[in-house]
Amino acid sequence: MLLAFAFSRRYNTGPAVMVSTILSKDRAWVEVNLDHVASNARTVLDAAHGARMLPMVKADAYGLGMEAIVGCLETLDPWGYGVATVDEAIELRALGVGRSILVFSPASSTALENYRRFGLTAVLDRPEVVNVWDLPFHLEIDTGMSRCGVLWDAPGLIACHSEFLEGVFTHFHSADEIADTVPKQWERFRLATAGFDSRILRHVANSAGTFALDEKLDLVRPGVFLYGSPTREDLPRPSPVVAVRARVLSTRVIRAGETVSYGGDWKAEQETVVATLGIGFADGFARAVKDRFGVLIGGVTCPVIGRVTMDMTMIDVSHMAPGTVSVGTVATLLGEDGDSEITIEELARASGTTSYEVFVRLRTRLPRFYSGGV
Repeated sequence: MLLAFAFSRRYNTGPAVMVSTILSKDRAWVEVNLDHVASNARTVLDAAHGARMLPMVKADAYGLGMEAIVGCLETLDPWGYGVATVDEAIELRALGVGRSILVFSPASSTALENYRRFGLTAVLDRPEVVNVWDLPFHLEIDTGMSRCGVLWDAPGLIACHSEFLEGVFTHFHSADEIADTVPKQWERFRLATAGFDSRILRHVANSAGTFALDEKLDLVRPGVFLYGSPTREDLPRPSPVVAVRARVLSTRVIRAGETVSYGGDWKAEQETVVATLGIGFADGFARAVKDRFGVLIGGVTCPVIGRVTMDMTMIDVSHMAPGTVSVGTVATLLGEDGDSEITIEELARASGTTSYEVFVRLRTRLPRFYSGGV
């Protein structure tokens, strides 16, 4: 197994501090299967019909570790990488990435020199910024997302033509659903870009769009699919990438009528064996799972009881054979355990959120352990 490694930030200007780089499985951790990341990326490329891949590695590669993920994806010759911020792009450059890095948050003219210094590609969406920008950029066109971009039928769109324009793109707000909005956004994008040079790169497809859209254009922008989350039930399913494990820190037998966790709103109806796991909402395990989710121990489901606390979670193991659960026993909160599995969709539902948020909630105090990818 390839272990996670400390990232050396060449651009760190803060005071020097002593930081332990010892990775421990004493409490809780995240496992990332890089072979499955690569397999998912190849599935994307197969569906892209010749379009090149622009993987989204923003938010520390969806919380899984940018350094390891990019090291894995580099073997597949992507066109470049997509991030959300200049700081993320600088981090990629510090890792030695020489490919194009597209920063998807629209740039302002005051940021021009940072883009020049680090060789970054900007996303622009205002004619007044385009007029002063003398580096390659991509123009975002708003066809219905109403987040960023030049409105598809805005009179000012013609003012965004520039010798430095490298690409144009839009974002479909419902490509991961079977929605009638996608054809409408497609048509708006076609109309908006009809007057642009045919040599300019065009891209619209996210993870779901790569599989669902007939036209892939020049680039595809996979994100969550790479990291093991399905996009739609009718589209290909990725190989699971992430597992989350936690150890039992303590066990106890409580009498009927005793309560568990803050608020005392879970009450034992009978004698109950309670095991405490070393993971809580400060690690990204949502409080919302209370009384609606079970972890796996030896492939057997053990319900979460009481409120998830900041650092610990209690589960009911009364149904487990005596001696099966003790201090140090490993529980699975996401991933496979024996013949059983907790999928990312199941954990997301219990958490009251999406798989995207489950991934990025996994805090850095959970060490990452990587397998494969070498």
